[in-house]
Amino acid sequence: MNRNTTPPDDSWESDAVWKLLDQAAPKAAGSRFADEVVRTARLAGEVKPWWSGLLAPAPLAGLAAATAALVFSAFSLFGPSAGSSTTTGAPADNSSQAANIQEIAETETLIAAVDHLDDFSDKELVSLIGF
Repeated sequence: MNRNTTPPDDSWESDAVWKLLDQAAPKAAGSRFADEVVRTARLAGEVKPWWSGLLAPAPLAGLAAATAALVFSAFSLFGPSAGSSTTTGAPADNSSQAANIQEIAETETLIAAVDHLDDFSDKELVSLIGF
């Protein structure tokens, strides 16, 4: 099944588009052509794939907060009760452990925000800081 993909007359230059381009007048590039191309490329920015939004800091920060809340709720529901003692004999302190988990989650969220400040609005940053 070997197919010949060339035009019938075996010449790419005999194509109608090439003939039309041969008739066009040549145009020289301006003195600032390279500068304008570089400027346009910088202003256009980088096109990110659709899935990169899923890995952005804002969804990751939300995921970290949701995970911390889930761990906190699971620990408070299924963890040892306040009246029981642990294996060492000390009473369980759920509130201090929950506070530690909350503090770790907030710290991780702030670290993610610091790494990607441009992805957050001023209002979001203020709410993350807690003012």
